[in-house]
Amino acid sequence: MSISKNYLYNVLLIISNTIFPIITFPYISRVLMPEYLGKVYFVQGVVAYFLILSVLGAPNYGIKELSKAKGTGDWVEFKKIFTELFIMTIFSSIGSLALLLVTVQVYGKFSAEKMIFYIFAMQVLFECFQINHFFIVMENHKRRLIRSFAIRILSLGFLFYFIKTPSDYYLYALLLVVPEVLARIIDVISVRKYFYFKDLNFKRHTSNMFIIFLYIFTIGIYGSIDTTMLGIMINDVEVGLYTAAVKMYKMVLPVILTLGTVLSPRIIGAIKRKEKTNIYKNIDVFIDYCFIIGVPATLLMMLLAREFTLLFSGVGFKGSIDTMIIMSPCLGFLALGSFIGGQIMLPNDLEKDILFISIFGVFLNIGLNYFLIPIYLRNGAALATLVTEIIVALVKIYKMKKLYTDYHILNKDRILTVLLGSLIAYIIYINIDLVRKFGDLISLLTVPVIYGIFYFVILIILKNKRVLMWLDFIKKRLHI
Repeated sequence: MSISKNYLYNVLLIISNTIFPIITFPYISRVLMPEYLGKVYFVQGVVAYFLILSVLGAPNYGIKELSKAKGTGDWVEFKKIFTELFIMTIFSSIGSLALLLVTVQVYGKFSAEKMIFYIFAMQVLFECFQINHFFIVMENHKRRLIRSFAIRILSLGFLFYFIKTPSDYYLYALLLVVPEVLARIIDVISVRKYFYFKDLNFKRHTSNMFIIFLYIFTIGIYGSIDTTMLGIMINDVEVGLYTAAVKMYKMVLPVILTLGTVLSPRIIGAIKRKEKTNIYKNIDVFIDYCFIIGVPATLLMMLLAREFTLLFSGVGFKGSIDTMIIMSPCLGFLALGSFIGGQIMLPNDLEKDILFISIFGVFLNIGLNYFLIPIYLRNGAALATLVTEIIVALVKIYKMKKLYTDYHILNKDRILTVLLGSLIAYIIYINIDLVRKFGDLISLLTVPVIYGIFYFVILIILKNKRVLMWLDFIKKRLHI
């Protein structure tokens, strides 16, 4: 299947997954308010560590190994690897569930919310059914889209029917868990013909999987440590305000990351075949996209943080506005760092380098949170995350440059993209009150349109190569 079709299905999948929180979050934030929303997201942040333990890095490792087997056309080997990884994660999920239940009983702060922990425990148990790596390698993004959309529609109905008061936060936790569990059960049933139980060899995966697991686990720590430390050091209200800001900027993040997912099997194959031209070609596609889309996305999130917060979370979450502004620049750095780590360093067997960078990032993030949270509360956690993402991304860029010394991340088109995007954002910023007097919704709808028209028209005038390629592609599709 072509990159354009895969990308289209991934974009539609993202739209499906993004529309759901866009519709539900304004409702749920106004019903639960920061305190009870914070309770749910505090538990979700803690359980995130156990979810990572449940799969032992199998999704990331599976993309690499299954892509190699598929690339050579060895489907027996493909089925063996898929089955071995699935069985290994069944045992690790059971072990992770047991560890979670013991932790909840022992630690007082957790036992106070044991019912929410038990609800999320279902997700830990069924995390072994998380086989997205299979569909990514098979480039079957259409099926992922249909499944996700059906589950989201069902969830939407239950949300508005059952959740009416703050005391219903237990039901909201169920709503976050049950659709994921159902989707994963359906996934496994649909691929049952790919299970192969002859001559299995689990030992061959343990070493590399363990390194990747440690990498993913450390990534998970500084992906959730902010909410965990806020909940322990301050209170649930701060967690609720902080999570509202994180949730809004993370609605945009998948739009940038999805192309890396689509390109992943092709880049891995090119790296294994040592086809430098194809490697650079695919890297260019993503990094061009990261600059062209990531820069305006980041700046618009900062410009419209007030509108996003008041419309999607409500007046009770006004404290999230500054937090969202601080966190928005994470978009580009996180996308670039994730791409280099997962699609370039990992296929080049640099698992240990990725691990060391991640461990460094964890200690840096924990240290920054420890000093900044008591002073700046949720904004301190946001600043700690931003600094960590920037430094980790720069280290990964340095590692990529050592691999491909003649590849240049910054070129004329990409630098102009940053300068142009920043200039348009500044002009809109000093005139934004002219739009804001018409209300938050009008601002949220019109500012991106105004920005986008000026941004892309000027990029076309400046003859940005990637934008001109997209324009030619659209013309051919529309037979212009």
